[in-house]
Amino acid sequence: MATLAARKPVSSALVLLLGAAIFLNYVDRGAIGIAAPLMKSDLGLSEEAYGVVFSAFFWIYAPVQLFAGWLCDRFSVYKLMAIGILIWAGSTFLMGFAGGFASLLVLRIMLGVGESISFPGSSKIIARHVPPERRGIANAAIAAGIALGPAAGTLAGD
Repeated sequence: MATLAARKPVSSALVLLLGAAIFLNYVDRGAIGIAAPLMKSDLGLSEEAYGVVFSAFFWIYAPVQLFAGWLCDRFSVYKLMAIGILIWAGSTFLMGFAGGFASLLVLRIMLGVGESISFPGSSKIIARHVPPERRGIANAAIAAGIALGPAAGTLAGD
């Protein structure tokens, strides 16, 4: 019983960190729509080019999640999460320096690769560190990050 009590603060902090990571992961999904007119103008993107750049994230994000899940089952989920966060944070940062269609396209693809680890990684960590009777709230924290991230991105970008 002492072990479970000792694990509760650790699992709570871990769930909070995962929820925060998912929140940050999703902020860009709200902000990019707000930034679209400026991005198109500053980078000289047509509607079609912007559509390609915008959707490139999703082209890669969905299929790479399957690969990321496979990786999580075979390698250190903690290292994979760290690498994923570095990739999506770096690509998000570098988007501010994008000079046009090609660089923005590459960075959006990198963003999709980096963010693809979030769900398989979070699920693996929750299963490993959160007791079964607390997994509902743990998953709710992840879902809250999914919902609040785009809302915050939209508000902050406006």
